[in-house]
Amino acid sequence: MFLKKILRMIQFLAIFIILLLITFILTNVSSRLISIDDNKESNQYFSITTSYLIDESNQMDIEKVIYQEKLFSPIDIKRIPFDLAIQTYWVKIKVNNITKNSLPLVLYADNSMLDVFNVFQTNKTFGNNQAYIHSNLLDNEGNRLLKVYPHLTFDLMAYQTKEFILQIQTQGPPNVPLMVISDDDFAQRILYAQIFYGAFIGLVILMAMYNLVLFFAIRDRVYLLYIGYLLSAFFVLSSLTGFGYLIFSTEIQLFFNKYLLFIDYYLVVFLLAFTLLFLRYDQQSNKTYKLGLILTASLIVCSLFSLTLDTIAQTKLFFSIQPIFYIFALYMLISRLHQDFSWAKYYLLSWLPLLIGAAIQPLVLLNYLDYSFVTRNAFLFAVIIELTLMAFALAERMKRNEKDRLTDITYHISSGLPRKSNIESFINRLIQQKNDDFNVLVIKPEHIEKVSLYINDAMLTELFQQLFYKLSSLFQYNDAILALTDKGEKLCLINNNSLMIVIDNKQKQQSLDELIDAIQTTVSENFQIKSLKLPLSAVIGVSTYSKQANKSHQLINHALLAVNTAETTHKKWSFYQHKAISENSYLLQLTSELQSALDNDQLEVFHQAQIDLRTLRVCSSECLIRWNHPTQGFIPPTVFIPIAEDMGLINQLTLWVIKKALQQQLILSNEYKFNHMVSINISGKDIASKHFFTQAIDIIEESTIPADKLIFELTESASFTYNEQSLSLIEKLAELGITISIDDFGTGYSSMSQVSNLPFQELKVDRQFVENVNDDEKRKIIAEATVKMAKGLGLEVVAEGINSQADEDILRDFGCDIGQGYFYAKPMAIDDYISWLENLDNGRIKQPVQGEFIPASK
Repeated sequence: MFLKKILRMIQFLAIFIILLLITFILTNVSSRLISIDDNKESNQYFSITTSYLIDESNQMDIEKVIYQEKLFSPIDIKRIPFDLAIQTYWVKIKVNNITKNSLPLVLYADNSMLDVFNVFQTNKTFGNNQAYIHSNLLDNEGNRLLKVYPHLTFDLMAYQTKEFILQIQTQGPPNVPLMVISDDDFAQRILYAQIFYGAFIGLVILMAMYNLVLFFAIRDRVYLLYIGYLLSAFFVLSSLTGFGYLIFSTEIQLFFNKYLLFIDYYLVVFLLAFTLLFLRYDQQSNKTYKLGLILTASLIVCSLFSLTLDTIAQTKLFFSIQPIFYIFALYMLISRLHQDFSWAKYYLLSWLPLLIGAAIQPLVLLNYLDYSFVTRNAFLFAVIIELTLMAFALAERMKRNEKDRLTDITYHISSGLPRKSNIESFINRLIQQKNDDFNVLVIKPEHIEKVSLYINDAMLTELFQQLFYKLSSLFQYNDAILALTDKGEKLCLINNNSLMIVIDNKQKQQSLDELIDAIQTTVSENFQIKSLKLPLSAVIGVSTYSKQANKSHQLINHALLAVNTAETTHKKWSFYQHKAISENSYLLQLTSELQSALDNDQLEVFHQAQIDLRTLRVCSSECLIRWNHPTQGFIPPTVFIPIAEDMGLINQLTLWVIKKALQQQLILSNEYKFNHMVSINISGKDIASKHFFTQAIDIIEESTIPADKLIFELTESASFTYNEQSLSLIEKLAELGITISIDDFGTGYSSMSQVSNLPFQELKVDRQFVENVNDDEKRKIIAEATVKMAKGLGLEVVAEGINSQADEDILRDFGCDIGQGYFYAKPMAIDDYISWLENLDNGRIKQPVQGEFIPASK
């Protein structure tokens, strides 16, 4: 602990020293920048008088200007009214050395985008005749520095006066700051300008490479847009400062100068698009984002349109619309700051120097603001500061993106509730800290799977949010319920249908029964969908840390398994029991062995005869699957059929039965001339499968058995969960000639009206209403009513479970068509069934099977 305090103090001291050094450097740089424009010391050695003449026709030359001396207007050298127009300025500058010392001076024009800059020096050494020494500084290809800094160096002897006439013309920035300064001051200007431009280039290269690496790593377009902005700023400032002449050839730089305003448009385009994506407006697609896209597109259109205009019109158009886009960008930024985008604070700060520089620079260039070294390079300084702050902004954005990524991992996006990963990490930490006295509770709203079928995802999310906040309030002051996240949340949402908590038994001040009762009461009071309050509570599963369950995933899974057990208990909560998991392991092993039995053709199809009650002839046989396990012996269908349905094997199992049954039917009809029908059980999950129809038809066509010889029995419990696809499949099966039968009628949730609306041709009365029907008056009434209603709907009726002559007689009297049961024959393997058929009297039953009735499951 003491060491951590020492490290924090050292860290604080280091930050303080760094800030102190930065402040010291900035203070000195600022003072040096101010001193550049402070020429009072050098100006006391010479005097300057200035006058000017504007040639709007651009027709005058030096010879004409000589004789127009009276048209020159005297003015301060800093106040020459340069304007945005295509015209020639003639400026007469007289410099007088007022000392007895020789002065090395520089006549300097701080505008690198001049089209004409000719300097004429008068020479009065020949009496009254004036001769002029002409110097066209822009044509000196050997000295590129003259293009960056158009200047003329000259020496002024003691008390000497020199007069210069300057011819200036530009279609670029109209302001042409003129000055006469000492060669030392001029060298200082060049040095500082080069330092700042070098810093600018260095920052551009670093930021461009940095953003390029980020783009390839993250594939986020925002980084490419920022690179576009950097390159646009580089080309703009290279032209404005003239340093482009030192980097590119003269021809290339002149090209950039020509299309400077066009590049200016794209500087704003990239900046606006970058702002949209940087502030994540693209993730919302709201009105602001759409307006931003429209403005960006309009800027591109304006840039293309500007190519048809002259330079002056281009300049007026650009600087008139530029503020609109800066204002919109600021609006986007401020809007985001009101929406918990505090991480964008550096981006907001980066805009301040950018806006100031973007405002000052054009005002200076257009001669609306006084010139100085600082104002002349305001945009350069602004971009340097902006790039520095933007590095922090991008780092903050990456930090926030990482935080959001972690949030997506640890919180559900739709509900904002903590994910399962939080509780897994928390339990792992408890175990690492040797805290092994705790319980894990899963809180599952009662019948949530069925309830969710009647509501949409938004309603389900709202339900769990409500339960989460109500239970959080219940646990707020209960220290035994441990906080699972850094935010102090005590519940996690798992599997989108349950909440989970961890209880520290050492801090527990109430019994588990009392806590669970409080939880169930809270859930019951808040189990509400919109305005509908459901009379449901919570089912709770509890797991306890032990040597056998000492991993987070084990404890969570055990609690989830305990929920399944709890659903069958009166109190609706249960501890995890090892016996239950053993049973589950057995079922998983059985599933694997069932798959193996299917693959190796180790299952059998048994036949149970169905008898026409009018003729007592065999009219069909129901095909029943049997599994004689190599080590466990006979396994009832009531065990392995549900497993096949739960584990996704039922379709494969059904198709196997169809194929095997048709193969045997072909033998019965071709070899033994028994041409009755064959009935096969079909699961509700079979008809819900989109491939079942085509797979079944392929098997039927391959067998050559006519489709009208087939009966498909659908269990009633599954028959009424059909969707449109299932109903369509039943209708297509019926159209092929397959008889569709509803099996086990009376055991599910159907009604006769539902049966009448579905394409069934046969109804099978369940054995519980048939067996010993004479012995129970209620059963007799139900059986009679069922048969008569089915006959009234035109359905053929099969009675399943006839075990005596009395059962047969009364069901025949009711109008039942077909009987099936041990009274006639038990389910038999194919060879036994063939032998049984061969012993019939012309296909009629000779006498019922004798002996005690032993029911068999399908």
